[in-house]
Amino acid sequence: MKALSWRLWFIVGLAILSVYMSAPTLIYFLQPKDVRNDHEAFREALPGIFFKSHVKLGLDIQGGVQLILDVDTDSAVDNYLAKLSVEIKRWADETFDDSVVRSSYHLSQQRRLIIETNFDGQSVTARDFMKQLLEDFGELLVVEETATQVTLAYTEDNVKRIGDSALEQAERVIRSRVDKWGVADPLIHRRQNGSILVQLPGFKDPERAKELLGRTAQLQFKIVDDSFTGFAGVLTSQLPEGITSRDSTIGSQRVFTGEDRQQLTEFLSPYVPDDRRLLFEKEFLAGTKTTWSSIVVMASTEITGSDIMDAYVGRGSGISSSPMVFLKFSALGSKRFADVTGQNVGKRMAIVLDDVVESAPNIESKISGGEASISMGGGRSYEEIFNEAQGLALILKSGSVPATIKIMEERQVGSTLGPELAKKGIMGILLGLFGVLLYMVFYYFRPGLLACCVLTLNGLLLLTAMASFGFALTLPGIAGFILTLGMAVDANVLINERIRQEMAAYRNAKKSIARAYKKVFWTIVDANLTTLIACTILLATNSSGPIRGFAITLLIGLLISLFTSLYVTRVLLEAITANKSDAHIRKWFKSISSAGTPSIPFLKYAPTISVGAVILALVVAAGSGIKGLNWGVDFAGGTEMIIGFDQSVSGSQLRQIAGTSGLNNVTIQSLGSDELQYLLRYENSEEGGDGQVEVTSSAGFSAFKTLLQTTLSRASPEILQVDYVGPQVGQELRVQGLLSLIYAIIGILLYIALRFDIRFGTGAIVKMIFDVFTVLGFYVFFDRTFDLTSVAAFLTVLGYSVNDTIVIYDRIRENILQHPKKPLRELISSALNDTITRTLNTSITTLIALGGILILSSGQLWTFAMAIAIGIISATISSLFIGCSFLLAHEKFTQRKNISSTPSLQS
Repeated sequence: MKALSWRLWFIVGLAILSVYMSAPTLIYFLQPKDVRNDHEAFREALPGIFFKSHVKLGLDIQGGVQLILDVDTDSAVDNYLAKLSVEIKRWADETFDDSVVRSSYHLSQQRRLIIETNFDGQSVTARDFMKQLLEDFGELLVVEETATQVTLAYTEDNVKRIGDSALEQAERVIRSRVDKWGVADPLIHRRQNGSILVQLPGFKDPERAKELLGRTAQLQFKIVDDSFTGFAGVLTSQLPEGITSRDSTIGSQRVFTGEDRQQLTEFLSPYVPDDRRLLFEKEFLAGTKTTWSSIVVMASTEITGSDIMDAYVGRGSGISSSPMVFLKFSALGSKRFADVTGQNVGKRMAIVLDDVVESAPNIESKISGGEASISMGGGRSYEEIFNEAQGLALILKSGSVPATIKIMEERQVGSTLGPELAKKGIMGILLGLFGVLLYMVFYYFRPGLLACCVLTLNGLLLLTAMASFGFALTLPGIAGFILTLGMAVDANVLINERIRQEMAAYRNAKKSIARAYKKVFWTIVDANLTTLIACTILLATNSSGPIRGFAITLLIGLLISLFTSLYVTRVLLEAITANKSDAHIRKWFKSISSAGTPSIPFLKYAPTISVGAVILALVVAAGSGIKGLNWGVDFAGGTEMIIGFDQSVSGSQLRQIAGTSGLNNVTIQSLGSDELQYLLRYENSEEGGDGQVEVTSSAGFSAFKTLLQTTLSRASPEILQVDYVGPQVGQELRVQGLLSLIYAIIGILLYIALRFDIRFGTGAIVKMIFDVFTVLGFYVFFDRTFDLTSVAAFLTVLGYSVNDTIVIYDRIRENILQHPKKPLRELISSALNDTITRTLNTSITTLIALGGILILSSGQLWTFAMAIAIGIISATISSLFIGCSFLLAHEKFTQRKNISSTPSLQS
């Protein structure tokens, strides 16, 4: 009795702690958006007695910007070689003689460093030079050597080291920029493939996010080759359309100008040798147009941004006093800057930022002050120039990324859509929870009230765990939360149903309860572990924020459910029945102990239903092959946006605007029957020179947005969400999703084989395939978008499907052990009837839990919940009629083939 008292106090203390720990989360949810996004404001709103940790709102609820940034490690190797080429020239001049090495430069995108040598008349020999070079620069190896030239490259180990270092530095720099930016609760996560996921909840300006995070901020100082004559052979009469040329006012370089930088690069690159670089200066024209002017510089990089100690915005001298960015070098950088300027008096020094020449001032004398400045150019308003200067100073101070960054994926959720979905999602949770609690009380009465208390504790512990680990609540996470509560009921239903059966078979009520818990323990563990396997695979194979949010919520919820159902419920039951007589205990459980066991001939109807299942699977397979899936932007790549109106708008109007804007292969889908929200998807056709698409700044998107506002102004159009996924990421995610399903099926099958018998796997696999095809049919025939959340829905259905099957299999195994001489058909029929109440109650409560979302939500979240609901109905039918019938068929087949000499399955 004393031990029971301590366990009771432990549960009471745990409940109080969970209320205390989850209170900041509840307060956080109730705050206005501006307070949630401001750390200081929320700290003031939160009473001082509470901890500051709370469950954060995900990007899809809070609104904001998500970018996936790809770091090109090959460009990092190029940058290292560019700096090393300068160091080798200095080293040779100091170690030997300044005429031994004529020039040193790297071959762009080839990972090669070229040293042009001259040993004629020198005291140093080629052998001595190479020996000393490889001793002092041991990370390099000789690729090719001639009498006047040496080609070097990094070893493979060093290439890998530079790549890994570039990724680490890129993540560190991006985190530093976001921290200086002051975004509340950002998520910065390096994915398995090396790309970097950045989520900025509550942030409203995607263009500024791309500007500050997508720029490498690689600052280089290069000497301009004003004596370059390589363009002398270019005939001005044969210039492509859009390109003009003029003589430079400084030196002999001819300058070529045009609005298309890629066209200029392709036209002029063949005339530029390997030891020079073709760059461009940018000039802003009236409106949004810019023009590019060629400038040829030396390939070697004299000074880099790593030598900068500080950057700040100031005003230049002169009448205009335009904003400029002033740079302050470190001590070593100041010395290098002084040496370079002293050696190149009379030449121009190009200040290059991200391969664009910002300015190219003439070096009039040696500069030893350790400072330089970057002019921001003209052609714009003072405010635009000042904002650009501020952004540039910020990213220069936070450091440059040592490699090129490409925006592989871009998502933005508007400030209107996020809170609206959050409200519907939370209301869906409350409605679903209320429905589940009401059903449990209605069906089980007193034991149902006990289950309701445990479920409430389950929810509080889940919030506490998520807050303690700093997890964010996403829209799929809300569905995971509801599904967790629905599936947590399963354990309580199993316990109550087993108690009913044990009390009907034995006289002693307390022993019946203990016997019920003993028998149901491994059934509950087995049933939950299959879903845990699906969640673990989902986490291991998906790095998407919303999908991870769903998997984490469901994973933690199931672990907590195991604890509350197997420990908390039992302690509370022991406390309730401790001083009660047998009659009182039976009276307390009267509502569940009076029900009888049905006798339904499931196996009689199983062949007919199995044939129907095969036909349905074939129809779905044919439909998916002919009609195809409506691939979402996650898998197909492209741009997808959700547009909202306050008055009804027809899809044909949107299609006309999209066609006029030049968007390609547009598909338009109404989200609801009121024609107030539409999903619009189109292919990207505008790419930069590096294959990167600038979505929200592309001409097509800009034209569409302008026409939308002018043509449909009466309906107050608002772009609520924009998603862009590059083709490479789309293909990667599609493979990732398929692997998730395959790994889940393999993992679940292995678990069944280990816990039961491999022969049980036949029925489980067949029913899982049927359930998968049923859910797939929903996406095919109702033309629902198939995206990453669909993968989560499929894995959830797989977990639930096997959960249901394992409970029945566990009872079949128990019947086999108790009655080894009975026919297998009779044992299976008995198991199905013994567990039918549990099967139906679990399915009903889970559907009730999802009902809140199905009633209140729309769009992607509704599709997600409906797919799971259809999967639950399918899993219930297949568990009762298909899984066990194939188990029986497998046994008959093995007996005919004499593979097994035993007349029944063994445990």
